[in-house]
Amino acid sequence: MLSGSRARETIFLAVILLLVITGLAWAQGDVINLEFGRPPVSGSDTSRTLESLVKVQGTGGPCQTGLYLLTHVGDRENMFRRENQELIDAPLMNQTWRYCSVFTAAGRDSVVMGRNWDNENVGSIIVNLCHPTDGYSSICFCRTMDLGFPLHLDLEEVTSGELGNKLLLAPFYVTDGINEHGLAVAVAGVRQTTHEPRDDKELVFVTFLMRKILDQARTIEEAAEVVEDFIPFHLDKNTLAAHFMVAESSGRSVILEYWDNQWRRIYGDGSWQVLTTKPIYNVPDADLRERCWRYRSISATLERAKGNVDWQAAMDILKDVEQKGTIWSVVYSPSAKDLYFSVYKDWGMVYHLQMP
Repeated sequence: MLSGSRARETIFLAVILLLVITGLAWAQGDVINLEFGRPPVSGSDTSRTLESLVKVQGTGGPCQTGLYLLTHVGDRENMFRRENQELIDAPLMNQTWRYCSVFTAAGRDSVVMGRNWDNENVGSIIVNLCHPTDGYSSICFCRTMDLGFPLHLDLEEVTSGELGNKLLLAPFYVTDGINEHGLAVAVAGVRQTTHEPRDDKELVFVTFLMRKILDQARTIEEAAEVVEDFIPFHLDKNTLAAHFMVAESSGRSVILEYWDNQWRRIYGDGSWQVLTTKPIYNVPDADLRERCWRYRSISATLERAKGNVDWQAAMDILKDVEQKGTIWSVVYSPSAKDLYFSVYKDWGMVYHLQMP
């Protein structure tokens, strides 16, 4: 039997070896640099994608602790359109976003967009690297629950079977992300509204719309133009319970709300902008601060800092407004085209990813 010190040394070496094998490397401080798996050079788009899966941490326990990285190759547009039609035909009436917080800040030295995903029903988290054949590369988050996986499923166990093909839909269910041009986007819940169909606009599920923004837009103006061709839906094809924030590398941002059957654009008029789960369009800032404590807390901090916050300060802001259901907290850096994030409220461990 090994002595206590010898056993600890053996465990430490084993952990280091595991990090090297899985492509993780420690950076300075408590930040862990992650790398996406590289798909094999040969094989079908499906097999190459599934073989790129990297398990960062496993699955188990009542709060689900899984975190995976997945690199996507190939054209998925037809698959995404079929999924969109299924959501029109069979609405997800019980799937909602709750309590999310999003903000942008453009200071002297940095541009950031921070977001808390505050719905604990995720299953596991997948961070996707997408290389669409006709669009911009991007990194985005999604939850395995949307893919129909059981809560405690180890994804490494399904990549070689038919069930693994569901992983190909992960980029369709994007909840937030950043593309190669530094355009970042996030969705948050809001009160449910109804809308009317229009012959000149296509009906798309909210996450599919975010997919289109990441694939097609370089600036907030381009993002605002992209959405004009679509009517977003969520709980069923006639209702919406979400709004969006988009930020670009220059530090400019815009909130997009579909209200009264048309898109409303709310541009940031200062060095920061905040979005929670309250409608923004035509609502004074003072009212928003009164109605939502998270909006008030974030706004007060950014106001004191005059928007000049780096990623560490942005992560502290997210921690200040954490909820019982906070599952991931991510800070995007549109100018640096990278992101820092923590998962399952483990604030002492921060992961880092750089846009390849």
